[in-house]
Amino acid sequence: MKTKTLLIAAAALAATVISSEAQVYSGIVGYASVSAQPGQYIFVANPLTTGNDVVSNVLQNLPGATTAEIWNGSGYTILTYSAGQHHWKSGSTIEDTLPLAPGLGFFLQNPSTAITNTFVGTVLAQTGGSVTNSLLSSVEAVGALVPIGDVVTNIATFNLQVAGASQLQKWDIANQTFDVFTYSAGQNTWKIGSTKTNPIINVAEGFFIQPSVATNWVQTLPSN
Repeated sequence: MKTKTLLIAAAALAATVISSEAQVYSGIVGYASVSAQPGQYIFVANPLTTGNDVVSNVLQNLPGATTAEIWNGSGYTILTYSAGQHHWKSGSTIEDTLPLAPGLGFFLQNPSTAITNTFVGTVLAQTGGSVTNSLLSSVEAVGALVPIGDVVTNIATFNLQVAGASQLQKWDIANQTFDVFTYSAGQNTWKIGSTKTNPIINVAEGFFIQPSVATNWVQTLPSN
């Protein structure tokens, strides 16, 4: 098990390459699939709700030894799936009912087997309606509350609006580390170092955010 340290505090792992499949939604029902090669960490977030968002409902049909590493504010709660017992466990403790809410970012990995997880559930927002993720001025692992992937500055879709000096960490699948972006309010752009680069977040992709000022992240489900 690799130890991950935030780069807003730094994160680095060893491993391989991603694919993230398209999503569909019709009315209020949808799905979004994410996949990883053996040994590869992916950082994901469920954009839907099952109606009972616990780990055993959100993560299904995964092979044994798959791990879910869930940020708890100061480190990771690490769960491993036991295919023989059909339980998610922390050590010997069964954790099937551990909450795994929509919009919460977390790692998935299997050391020896390719994995695909399909998030299935209801879109939280009605068509044309909005949902809000309240972000504190602390390091948070998050994801979109609607099944939308886009550049984060697109007000019509992703609409991640934060104050200057806020930081965002996007997981680099190929290099298995985080790219760290800082928001420049004066230039109205995100940057990696001095380079202007607005991050693109895919459907069902998680990321770390540390707003310099607490803010409400409001997203609207498109009407078409």
